[in-house]
Amino acid sequence: EREKMAPAKELEAKMSAVSLEEGKTVEFSDLYAAFNAFSAAGSAPRPGAAAGGAGAKKGGDAQKGKGQQKQGGEQQKKQGGGDGKKQGGGEGKKAKKEKGQKPEKKAAAAAVVDVSILDIRVGKIVKVEPHPEADGLYLEQIDVGEEKGPRQVISGLRKFVPIEDMQDREVVVILNLKPAKMRGIMSNGMVLCASNADHTQVDPLRPPAGVPLGEKLTFEGYTGEPIDVINPKKKLLEKLFPDLKTDADGVAKYKDAAFMTTKGVCAASLKDALVR
Repeated sequence: EREKMAPAKELEAKMSAVSLEEGKTVEFSDLYAAFNAFSAAGSAPRPGAAAGGAGAKKGGDAQKGKGQQKQGGEQQKKQGGGDGKKQGGGEGKKAKKEKGQKPEKKAAAAAVVDVSILDIRVGKIVKVEPHPEADGLYLEQIDVGEEKGPRQVISGLRKFVPIEDMQDREVVVILNLKPAKMRGIMSNGMVLCASNADHTQVDPLRPPAGVPLGEKLTFEGYTGEPIDVINPKKKLLEKLFPDLKTDADGVAKYKDAAFMTTKGVCAASLKDALVR
């Protein structure tokens, strides 16, 4: 406000310098001089005004540059963050998906079910007695060449074979069946027999004389290894039974392959019969 009043006071001083005597006419030159003084006073820069204006301009420019720099930084940060987030997120998501992705399951090969899954060996009944809890069963101790001694096997032959014909008889035994209790007593194998269709006649298979006890039977064309345990729930024996028979000579066969030992084939007195 004081700065605005300064030119007016200066003008007033200039005007007062113009003496107006009574009756004297004011010359134009005096008015012009006063006007110039007024113009000069109005246009003269105020102390510090120039410096302040320059500083203000410089500060404005600096602030403007700072604002532009800040804006640029935020834009770069936003862009970089967005791109990084997008790229990082995408990569992370992809990596997570690849990590969590389950490997493709290969088609499982169909399990081969043939006679080679059975561990069939030559044995000898070294002891036989009636099962104490069942009229149709024998309780047998069979030597199959194992170090631990004879195996305990229960057979449903009591109604078909006299006990004297069972004692010291050489037989063909499946060893890798899952142990099972039969009327309270554990059985660890199965004696293979030939049977007619209505199961009124049953005769245990006989190996040739002189075959070592514990010898494993072979079947031409079937070279697989026996599985550890035949689980009855999988009904593998039921799949094999239709192809286990004796031929017209009583030779036991799986399809066309004979039950073979190093001394020859195994056979039964029943011809064209089932083998169970």
